[in-house]
Amino acid sequence: MHFTVETTEGPTAVPSPEHRWTALFFITEPGIGEVLPELAGCTTGLCTVRDNAARFARADVRVLGVSAHAPGHLAEFAQTRDLGYPLVGDGELTLGRALGVAEVTAGDRTLFARAAVILDRAGTVRALLHPVPDPERHAELVLDKLAELEADESDRA
Repeated sequence: MHFTVETTEGPTAVPSPEHRWTALFFITEPGIGEVLPELAGCTTGLCTVRDNAARFARADVRVLGVSAHAPGHLAEFAQTRDLGYPLVGDGELTLGRALGVAEVTAGDRTLFARAAVILDRAGTVRALLHPVPDPERHAELVLDKLAELEADESDRA
């Protein structure tokens, strides 16, 4: 499965042809916790990814955050949090639905549930992590799953 998505840094290939893995961090909506506390944690989750940037780089992972918004809406958020990786605006939910990401309803809007998808270079979904109940562990859960995938491939070699 291959896509070209619009991000806060322009069009981007998914999966990344330059990386062994692509990790997509799906969030409901930056700042939604102020309105719907039960969906809080998006900013925390995305910042845990930022704070683990060196570990993702060592694992040869292209990181993308994904939200059900237009990229323009997300650009200021990404910049003010100094995320260091682009956010995908998937306002039509196309990417998330193609990858099987769970959705939640907030009022009259459909948003993504907090989840992560790991793709290999060929575009195969190697992991879909959901639910992610603790936003503070979002990055750690993905890094742990990547280590498992690496170990499985080493065992096969």
